[in-house]
Amino acid sequence: MSDEQKKTVMPRNNRTWLCTVLFMDIVGYSKLSVDQQMMVKQNFSTLVSDALRSLPDEDCIKLDTGDGLAMCYLGAPEDVLYVAVGLRDAFVDVNAICGTCYSVRLGINLGPVKILEDINGQRNTIGDGINAAQRIMSFAQPNQLLVSRSYYEVISCLSEENPKMFAYIGVHNDKHVRKYDVYEVTAHQDGKHAGVVIADSKESDGNDSVLLPAADLDERILQIVQDQLALIIGPMACVLVKRAMRKSSNLDQLYQRLAREIPTEQERERFLSGRDRLH
Repeated sequence: MSDEQKKTVMPRNNRTWLCTVLFMDIVGYSKLSVDQQMMVKQNFSTLVSDALRSLPDEDCIKLDTGDGLAMCYLGAPEDVLYVAVGLRDAFVDVNAICGTCYSVRLGINLGPVKILEDINGQRNTIGDGINAAQRIMSFAQPNQLLVSRSYYEVISCLSEENPKMFAYIGVHNDKHVRKYDVYEVTAHQDGKHAGVVIADSKESDGNDSVLLPAADLDERILQIVQDQLALIIGPMACVLVKRAMRKSSNLDQLYQRLAREIPTEQERERFLSGRDRLH
């Protein structure tokens, strides 16, 4: 890792971030012979490495789980959807033509994750955001891509077209009787971005201009609010501010809605105190 990368990455350690988690596992991996496991894992690793090459290393934390992979991503949430859709379609193709004939389950969640440094000096992650992603994945059928409600809501707010990519498949319970609203990604790879619409933070998507009647929600103030939130939860702030703007008619409502996205009480209070500094 270069000195410049260290400057970017190290301040993120030992903090809780709101990020996108992609969890994958190879179906029936433990039942394969050692030779088969080696062949399958090599093919799986090659496909995943190629797919993740488009994501910046400084925003991407990859954890080998033995029979799959967990990836925490600090960048724009739609980036992970592009990668996951492409991977799912690639695994479908592999299952049809590869002699090893393996399948993969995939799940995406958006939630709080704490970045730590392990004994080898490498970045590691823990937190409910990862646990929930694993649960969402566990509900998937072979070569099926599922997402949580929290992730679906963020992606859906970026464009009116994006909800058409998903199908709601109901509430699932895990072994601890925790309930999850689960959505299947029904879109398939169509060109580079699988039909996902990007909402650029600097450009209107055609829906925002009429939703902010209050004078205290001007462009300069919104940028300050976004910067304050980004210091606490990371790059996801731009998406959350954009979503909260659509349901807020004044600055107090905006702060209250955004505070609900912050995982710890101390950091929520820190963010809310920023409201007073705007005067």
